[in-house]
Amino acid sequence: MRRPRRLIASLVLIAALVAVPAIAYAATTTISMSGATASFPLLELLSGKYSKLKHNKVKFKISQGGASVGIADAAAGRVSIGNSSRPPQAGDPSGLVFYPIAKYFVCVVTNPSNPVSNLTAAQVAQIFTGKVRNWSQVSGATATGAIDVYSRTSVAGVLTTFQNSLLGGAKVGSFATQEASEGLMQNAVKKDASGIGFLSDYFALDKGVNAVGYNGTACSVANVVSGSYPGVSDFYEVTKGPASGQNQAFIYWIQSSSTAKKIIESNWIPLGKIQPAIKTP
Repeated sequence: MRRPRRLIASLVLIAALVAVPAIAYAATTTISMSGATASFPLLELLSGKYSKLKHNKVKFKISQGGASVGIADAAAGRVSIGNSSRPPQAGDPSGLVFYPIAKYFVCVVTNPSNPVSNLTAAQVAQIFTGKVRNWSQVSGATATGAIDVYSRTSVAGVLTTFQNSLLGGAKVGSFATQEASEGLMQNAVKKDASGIGFLSDYFALDKGVNAVGYNGTACSVANVVSGSYPGVSDFYEVTKGPASGQNQAFIYWIQSSSTAKKIIESNWIPLGKIQPAIKTP
């Protein structure tokens, strides 16, 4: 009778050892995201740090596509969280919750060989709506010939921010060349001496493009913080219904932790006095 007992004990021990990897695997969570290309660099940094703090028990899968894509994906349950660079709109699917995580701002940009220092609100509107089509009509421009206007596709939240805050609600003309991401817009203006476009601050303040002042105010972090520069909006994490579980924990960490704040301060603007809109998990 002893041998069967030993055999049973051995089998129980083996079964327990085999079960350990399965339990460990089950404890790992993957948070999927899609959406804004403007917030992608920030979310990469935040998610990477959060994973390390959680000893890689929380992993992330992040794709881009534009703010409206992320919002639609969150609503359809295709991702855990949608990344948005615009606030909610009337046409968005119902049942979504938008959690602000950081502020960003939009700058008009030109090629460095055409270092326009300032454009008035009227000049920006005239250029992007097509009323002014030649650089000879723009004071301070060193470029000559036709203006090559670059814009973003309709799913971009940065386009919404630009039109609402720097174009006074007007729409960019259909003649503009549309780019699918911030990176593509940046590269297009970098390569085109006659180009003009608009970018979120992370991409606009890069040395490869010239950030243009607006109505006599430089496009800078200091001027945004002081309240003198318009063109400011929030980055949002969007969930279907109130965030829960690991989604809730991650969003709360972004909104409330000093570690996340330091990451945001590296290239963006913290929410500041805005209190976390989500309860501690």
